Amino acid sequence: MLYNIAKRVAIVAVIFAVILSVLLIANYIQTKSIDPLNSKAISQLMLKLQENPNDTALKEQIRALDLLARKAYFTYQWQIRTGSILLFVFVLVFLIALKYMSSLKSRFPDLSESPGPEDTWENKLLARKYIIFSGLGLFLLAFVLGILSENEMKHFGMEKAKEKMSVGDFPGIDEIRKNWPGFRGPEGNGIAYHTDVPIEWDGKSNKNICWKISIPLPGYNSPILWGDKIFLSGADKQNQAVYCIDAGTGKIAWQAELNDIPGSPAKRPKPTEDTGYAAPTMTTDGQRVFAIFATGDIACLDFAGKRIWAKNLGVPGNHYGHASSLVTYQDLLLVQYDHKTGGHLLAMKTETGILIYDKPRDVDISWASPILVNTGTRVEIILSSNPFVISYDPRTGQELWRVKCMSGEVAPSPAYADGMVYVVNDNALLAAIRLEGTPNVAWEYEDDLSEVASPLATKDFVIMASSYGTVSCFNSKTGERYWVHDFDHGFYSSPILVGDKVYLMDMKGVMSVFKADKEFQLISTCELGEKAVTIPAFSQGRIYIRGDKHLFCIGKERAAPAAQ
Repeated sequence: MLYNIAKRVAIVAVIFAVILSVLLIANYIQTKSIDPLNSKAISQLMLKLQENPNDTALKEQIRALDLLARKAYFTYQWQIRTGSILLFVFVLVFLIALKYMSSLKSRFPDLSESPGPEDTWENKLLARKYIIFSGLGLFLLAFVLGILSENEMKHFGMEKAKEKMSVGDFPGIDEIRKNWPGFRGPEGNGIAYHTDVPIEWDGKSNKNICWKISIPLPGYNSPILWGDKIFLSGADKQNQAVYCIDAGTGKIAWQAELNDIPGSPAKRPKPTEDTGYAAPTMTTDGQRVFAIFATGDIACLDFAGKRIWAKNLGVPGNHYGHASSLVTYQDLLLVQYDHKTGGHLLAMKTETGILIYDKPRDVDISWASPILVNTGTRVEIILSSNPFVISYDPRTGQELWRVKCMSGEVAPSPAYADGMVYVVNDNALLAAIRLEGTPNVAWEYEDDLSEVASPLATKDFVIMASSYGTVSCFNSKTGERYWVHDFDHGFYSSPILVGDKVYLMDMKGVMSVFKADKEFQLISTCELGEKAVTIPAFSQGRIYIRGDKHLFCIGKERAAPAAQ
């Protein structure tokens, strides 16, 4: 009788253990494929929130979905923990019952009877030890996966807790478009949203020149703006600094020297003259400004010029000098750091400078800047180097896709419009990458390529300027070249779309304004009065251009801002 009871206990225990094992293995597979705290619905709503940062109903919807996701997370944790404990208990009961059955069988053998059907089944089960071992292996696998799932969920939960989703703590797309926060404008794509700007000026006669000031230290970085504050950086062999200029008066509001950064090299690198020590354009998140130099020094300042954090990323292994500009994404500062020693995408907390990730990149040295793209379904950061154009998730650094299409020493940055990415480099090609489905090269062009200037892209046109003065306009979808025009001087500055006009400045400081159309139509030619290779900034009816020696403000006088 005791033997039969033990047998039934063992059968019940093994049945429940098998069921729990299957459930735990399925749960592990599910947690590896579905992220309970990274809902696609929340991600899409966050993209909408960037466009409408003041939408209270949308914020509440995000918070409600986030709460549901976190409840799902804690449910997963409870299921994993409870299932693992129960599996351990049932396997233990099964083994104890099996051992007890074995001891009873050896103690009370009944030699007077031939084995019945049940006894035959038991003997066969005991004889086929591989069945027992397979079952134990299944239980052990499920138990281990349960422990791994719980540890991964705990780790992931702590990471998410550190992130603390904060709805609306960063500027929305409307606020970004009102300003000029980084390289090539609001979205890094060469499109200005302040279109009521002059089409004529002259630096020698001061026509439409509101003011110009001398910048103490040289630099090839372009001006950035937030509100009435303009930010620039400058550096030479001994000094490096950030300047804040009042947009209304043209006076330097403050300057912050950055010569004592921890880890900064005692012997500074020797960049070429056309790159210098302060080539990368700064960026701002609306509260702080960020600058990086050829020394590898990177710093964060508040709008009053107070240093928040600063450190050295390692001296760039770069024979021209570091030139990749900075990008912010929500609470992250992103740096393309592709050098002789290998490529990297770095992400740091904007508030503290703490490194969030360092993504190694199997690419050659590059001088291009990254571009942050909202495709409508997700946000990607896209980098161009030799030989790959690669897209990453800016939050995690996870690679999203790559296309092999570049070669040489890549300097022009990517452009994006209407589901297409455009990359170019001299002695390589102009490539249009279609993102729909598996990203691939939709069309390419091999003549009159850009060496430094980044392309301008819209849903209708792609405009590319070369360093020897040739400008080409293409159909953005098919690659048909609509027109080509040869200017007197070459271009390092990139074209900027302002309404239905394109502003493009050559290396002599001459700005050509022409129509964005299928035929070339020159509107005006404006001389700055000194050489310039930077990109102009457009804001509130004015254009700000950094020349070799001066910062120029072009436009009409503005009324003083209303008191708040």
